[in-house]
Amino acid sequence: MKKRARIRNPEAVEDARKLIQVGADIELILLFFRDRGFDVADCIYAVQDLFGKEFSEAKGLVIHSRTWAKEYDSSSELREAARDALRQLATSNSPDLPGIVFEDEDQ
Repeated sequence: MKKRARIRNPEAVEDARKLIQVGADIELILLFFRDRGFDVADCIYAVQDLFGKEFSEAKGLVIHSRTWAKEYDSSSELREAARDALRQLATSNSPDLPGIVFEDEDQ
């Protein structure tokens, strides 16, 4: 049995369901959710519920939408800056720091 997504604001999701019934597309639905205080994670769970998508597909729809594209780009830049800072720490070879290993890179 498929695990049901956690929905923090079920009333907004039900309102979105009504919008879909009258022809709203996913961009309008995502904008509707954002205007009601949903964050990216909330939208992913709601898209799973509304459209019957697997998590990875719902995540792709949300993070690559026009509604959330700017936030995704900003968070990608932040993640890369953090990764660069960790790389610099790792190359310092300071005995005071724990070992830093990047799983997606060759050792």
